[in-house]
Formats: sequence, structure tokens, C-alpha cells
Amino acid sequence: MNRRGEISVTFMSGPLDGKTLTFEQPDAGDQKIITIGRRDTCDIHLGFDNQVSRLHARLGCVSNPITDSESSLPALLSFWLEDSNSRNGSFIEKDPDPITERMNLRPGILFRIGRTWLRLDVPLSFG
Repeated sequence: MNRRGEISVTFMSGPLDGKTLTFEQPDAGDQKIITIGRRDTCDIHLGFDNQVSRLHARLGCVSNPITDSESSLPALLSFWLEDSNSRNGSFIEKDPDPITERMNLRPGILFRIGRTWLRLDVPLSFG
């Protein structure tokens, strides 16, 4: 049985504080893009935050295959956050300046979209 792990993002503020959303990890060699915004069709819907654009940002997960035959992991995950030319910007941790290009994220990091703080959680894997 070949089951993939999950990517999870937890709300750290606002009316959904503490709620965790989960997404399936991409297959080795693939990428998953999670959309964030006020639009109903966004994967992470922030309709309650009037500082969020319709399509505010994208969170990406890249699954890089590991070729080392001794590794028990099929792939190594890397993450990035990219602002989608939003009006109010996207922020990582306590940096007062909005991001201007695709930025690498590590699990456990906090990022802000509009007035809403989110956390990229440590991925869960299944052997």
C-alpha cells in the first residue's frame, strides 16, 4: 500500500484560530500548489479577512525524489510562498516588509496573509 503523507496548515489567528487544513503531499518529482485568498475556490479560503485579495498568495510543496537507495524516504519536501500581486502583501514571520518574490518556507514557520496568521506544519509521512 503506497500512501502519501499530508501537508497541513494551521490558522494561528482570527475566527478559525486553531483549525488545521490538510492537503495530500505530491508524488515524488511533482509539485502541489495551494491557493490562498478570499475567493470561494481557494484551497485556503479567507473570506472573513477584508485585507485579503481574491487570489492573494500561493503556497507550494515540491517533492524531490531521493535516489539514495539506503534512504527510507521516497522524497524530500520543500516549500515556498509567493504573493500573487495582492494589494496588502504577504509576510513571513516578523519581517515588516512584504515578500516580493517566491520565498522558501520551512515547516513550523508563521506567515501572514492579510490580517490572518497561518503556520506551515511539519509534514506527516506514512511508511
